[in-house]
Amino acid sequence: MKRTYIYILLICACVVSSCKFLDQEPEQRASITSLEQVNKLLATAYSSADIAFIGEFSSDNVVDNNSADGSWTRFKLDVYKGEIENEVFAWQPALSETSGDGDAPISIWSNSYMAIATANHALAAIAKLESEGSTENFAPAKAEAYLIRAFHHFVLANVFCMPYCDAAKNNQYLGVPYMTEPETVVYSNAARGTLEQLYANIEKDLKAGLENVTDGYYQPRYHFNKQAAYAFATRFYLYKRDYDNVIKYATLALGSNPMTYMRTDFWSKAYSTSESLLAAYSKTTSPNNFLLMTTNSTFMRTLGGRYACNRQASRASIYGPGPTWQNYSYHPCYMKVNGLYLRGNQDYGLFFLHTGEYFEYTDKIAGIGYVHNVNPVFTGEETLLCRAEAYIWKQDYNSALADLKVWDDSRKVGTTENLPDLTPNLIETFYNSDGVMNGTPIGRISRLNCDLIDPSWTIQTTKQNLWLNCVLHLRRIETIHEGLRWQDIKRYGIEIAHTQGLNAPDSLKWNDLRRAIQIPATVISAGMQKNPRLDDSPSGPIQVYKGSCIIAGKENEE
Repeated sequence: MKRTYIYILLICACVVSSCKFLDQEPEQRASITSLEQVNKLLATAYSSADIAFIGEFSSDNVVDNNSADGSWTRFKLDVYKGEIENEVFAWQPALSETSGDGDAPISIWSNSYMAIATANHALAAIAKLESEGSTENFAPAKAEAYLIRAFHHFVLANVFCMPYCDAAKNNQYLGVPYMTEPETVVYSNAARGTLEQLYANIEKDLKAGLENVTDGYYQPRYHFNKQAAYAFATRFYLYKRDYDNVIKYATLALGSNPMTYMRTDFWSKAYSTSESLLAAYSKTTSPNNFLLMTTNSTFMRTLGGRYACNRQASRASIYGPGPTWQNYSYHPCYMKVNGLYLRGNQDYGLFFLHTGEYFEYTDKIAGIGYVHNVNPVFTGEETLLCRAEAYIWKQDYNSALADLKVWDDSRKVGTTENLPDLTPNLIETFYNSDGVMNGTPIGRISRLNCDLIDPSWTIQTTKQNLWLNCVLHLRRIETIHEGLRWQDIKRYGIEIAHTQGLNAPDSLKWNDLRRAIQIPATVISAGMQKNPRLDDSPSGPIQVYKGSCIIAGKENEE
């Protein structure tokens, strides 16, 4: 049979500086002759794009300061990035994006596929060396390559696809092309397949990577070490709603004493500058940082302008009360570290600087260079909250409380406030109603549309609903400015509204197709099937995988 190769569209990718690897001729890239060279290649196989801007601007963590608040106070603030901020906040295609913006959809798309391509080249090189009789142990390198490939497809799934639903919807929703071969040509009409196929392929690679994952790196926190791999598996299975595996892999990551992997040392100190706080939050020696990735992002520069974590968004997250700090405007942990920052005017909003900029000057005199961020992609805290959520779905409230209490207790370290212990009663009374703070409504309770997403995924009791709202609230605080809140909104079909300027609020319903961010316009114009919208004319059935892409774990040939 003749094998048909399908390759991903990488147009616009090679205009960015991080794409030198793909600029080389295939013969040069194939000249890998040792395990050491494979490992050096894999060290470059992590995306430098950032999902925070897309995720936060799409979520309820950001409001438009140029819209009216409850007292009709409005500002006339500018955007930092330009029109793309208005487009993303309105859940519109990012037509103003540029390939040089590490926060833009085109950067997420192209950088993810560059990372995947690099992993595929590493796997091809390993296969060649093994066929030639090399006796080096390639198992750990193969594990890292599989994990890289799985993770970056998972990133693409959670940006450009609808959320994981029931089998019927998963077989209707579009996935993204799952690439398993090194690219040698640009092929613009790669089939996207279905969401069900995409998740099956991710899981296949994830399992292959978990078999031989290692900690044997010079800088393990910048690679898929064991804890990072287990944390990735935890999040993947949480989104897939396989709660037994969530508990299994979270326990492997956290061990018998989860407090060991919380950020207690960070919360126990005060920081005199934002730079010292940022360095402490993202340091490689912090036991809670399982995986760190460097990205090129100016997202933090946007906060405090037209769009910011302000008003109801801040009151329901970092600048609002919680079950054990009900009498405070914000959690006392921020007092110790001096951790809440404002830009320009407090009325414009606050932010917590746990991800920010390290500037690399290319010309100090001209003041130009590259913006780098060090992002904690997988942490002990988020992994712990994943497990707590799984326990709640299994209605094991004692285990869920133990995990939620670890998270809560870890933030009390260093505070002088007499905060109570977290109890079931505090959870159930606090999340039994919404609140008001300084005249601003605080949405503590969200309608979780689980039963609409999947008829078999149904909240059983009022207690379960209150506890789920609790864990989602703590996740919102923990992952602020990271983009994960948007993924939680998608997973649960939480309905939110954005008010832009003097326009009427625009509501995002539980099944709104705009929950799948539109793929880049340049990719669509080159032939890729776009994400459908309600106002689209019929575009035919979803394409199926062919050639070197995998169908549910099996290679398809023609």
